[in-house]
Amino acid sequence: MGLRLIMRLRLTVVILVVTFLSACGGPTAPEDKNAVLVNGTVRFMTFEGGFWAVRGDDNVTYDPMNGLPATFQVEGLRVRLAAKLRQDLGGVHMAGPIVEIVTITKL
Repeated sequence: MGLRLIMRLRLTVVILVVTFLSACGGPTAPEDKNAVLVNGTVRFMTFEGGFWAVRGDDNVTYDPMNGLPATFQVEGLRVRLAAKLRQDLGGVHMAGPIVEIVTITKL
């Protein structure tokens, strides 16, 4: 009877440890609040000397900090933009948030 009790106790401890460890197994870093993933339309803005931007389906105009690549400078082109908000930068366009493009693809 003593051996059976020890085996049950071991099993209970193992189950508790596995349950505890699985409950702790979430992501270790918080989600990046500066990341943007949006579908949108390329627009040429005529103010401030003119520049290319992406008007997101979320009704936000994203201003790429280094401009759009030449292959995406097509009025009305539908794109998917993955970018990082650059709240540490200022700009003269004042069309919307300045973003650093991570990836941009045609839809």
